[in-house]
Amino acid sequence: MAEETAGNAAAQAGATDNSGMQMVMQHIYLKDASFEAKSPQELDQSGGQPDINLNLAQRTNKVADDRWEVILTVTLTAKQGEKTAFVCEVQYGGLFQLANVTEEQMPYVINVLCPNILFPYNRAQIGTLITAGGFYLPPLQPINFEAVFRQRLAEAQQQQQPADSDGSVN
Repeated sequence: MAEETAGNAAAQAGATDNSGMQMVMQHIYLKDASFEAKSPQELDQSGGQPDINLNLAQRTNKVADDRWEVILTVTLTAKQGEKTAFVCEVQYGGLFQLANVTEEQMPYVINVLCPNILFPYNRAQIGTLITAGGFYLPPLQPINFEAVFRQRLAEAQQQQQPADSDGSVN
């Protein structure tokens, strides 16, 4: 199944030959989790649902020639007015063995496929921590990591364009 997903992703990423591409998830683990909340008496109970802000971050480490560690950090901050109701941060890591992945395919695999595997674990742990903290939060919706990846590529291209054109005429 992982091989099938990796093969489909490579095709979507524009690879021409993905017949030997393999992706094996070797291990998934909770790296770090934290939950900080105000005391209920410090919050305005009439304020309704808090405003939720979700942030994503990712780190990758090459463990061996064909093994990568990917760590996905999801941070949820809830505010009621100017006060922070709670902050929940969860880091899940995964060890992935990648074989026959080209340099062109690697950014897609690391930034789309791996986070797609890790995010449900982050989401479940966040739900557990928030509930244990006495808050209710509707389930977090899935994230389209491919759309995030494409957006980051477009932003990087836009930032390079002004740098590439220095205004000089040849």
